[in-house]
Amino acid sequence: MTEIITIKNKRNWFIAIFLPFGLLILILIMFVILPIASAENTYLLSILHYIILLIPFLGFFILFLNIWLWNTFGKVILEISSEKLKVTNKNLLFSKPKEYQVSEIEKISILDMGIEKTKYYVRFNSLFSKSNYSIAFKKGSKTIRIIDWLTIENANNILQRINKNR
Repeated sequence: MTEIITIKNKRNWFIAIFLPFGLLILILIMFVILPIASAENTYLLSILHYIILLIPFLGFFILFLNIWLWNTFGKVILEISSEKLKVTNKNLLFSKPKEYQVSEIEKISILDMGIEKTKYYVRFNSLFSKSNYSIAFKKGSKTIRIIDWLTIENANNILQRINKNR
């Protein structure tokens, strides 16, 4: 039997409200200002000039659209069966589902990411939010985080549901 758990992304309201205005400005630049700026007497050169000018704006538009979609509508869908775990990031452009075999998973646990230490920095995630826990599992020598930025209650609930279906 497959159980499906859907976890909504925690929204940043500043990004959700103001980034669409930036996207609209980029659309205005790409489809109004750039064609006017690249218009020349020879049509072939003006089309090539327009395409060359369009490439960086299109790249930033796709990047900002990806950030806005994930922030505003993003969900993590976790499908649990007795054979595999499948993690799907819904409304995240260019992402494909990740599948993990249950037989290869050694231990599933909750990681506290309140203080994140790496070689180059120390980041305090717990200063402004209580959503700093992750569901992770150990596969070989690697620790793989599958769901991030949960409260401790949500993390415990998801961990119990995963362990119940294993």
